[in-house]
Amino acid sequence: MKLTWLGHSAFHLETASQSILVDPFWTGNPTFPAGHEEKIARVDTIVLTHGHEDHIGDSARLAKKYGATVVAQFEICMWLAGQGVEKVQPMNTGGCVEQDGVTYCMVQAFHSSAIIKDGVPVTMGDPAGFVIKADGKSIYHAGDTAIFSDMALIQRIHQPSVGLIPIGDRFTMGPEQAALACNEFLDLEVIVPIHWGTFPLLTGTPEAFRKLVKRGRVMDATPGQPFEI
Repeated sequence: MKLTWLGHSAFHLETASQSILVDPFWTGNPTFPAGHEEKIARVDTIVLTHGHEDHIGDSARLAKKYGATVVAQFEICMWLAGQGVEKVQPMNTGGCVEQDGVTYCMVQAFHSSAIIKDGVPVTMGDPAGFVIKADGKSIYHAGDTAIFSDMALIQRIHQPSVGLIPIGDRFTMGPEQAALACNEFLDLEVIVPIHWGTFPLLTGTPEAFRKLVKRGRVMDATPGQPFEI
């Protein structure tokens, strides 16, 4: 299984049979690797953790370009259907869906979820994280979240070995809280810090996070550079 960080919280996950994008915020993302879209020949599924523009990103355009199915909160799926996206898998927190041999489980996150149109927030349901299960692996994308003790239940129920964990602070956990989550509630073999460095307001750094993590290997992921998990 191959995982490529595309800056911010965006990922490209390649399983034995599927090409999956998570939170494809590409346009306007200064950490997105230039020209990387041309390297992606196919996308089967797009997974969205919540409705903020830096996570929904290019999902409508990409879903139509590749004919991909969007897996997301019910409200997000219905909003994207209104944008012309034809294939959606609406779901809600606590549920799992199977799509072409890959299982997507929506789990809790503490954040907000709305898109701003003409200065007015439009609700996109609740924020979430996802556990993606394929090829004998379980990957936890925490989405944008504060620390919460029920992360231990996510670990117990879904047994992720790979965690994509926000560390940028202000809008999510900072390095200290993210490290506490990894040390006490999660039991991950591989940890990829996300949602950091995109904009000046995100002050948390992988260096500060790595110093505090006591279990699991913190990856030095580079946008656009795939690695095996």
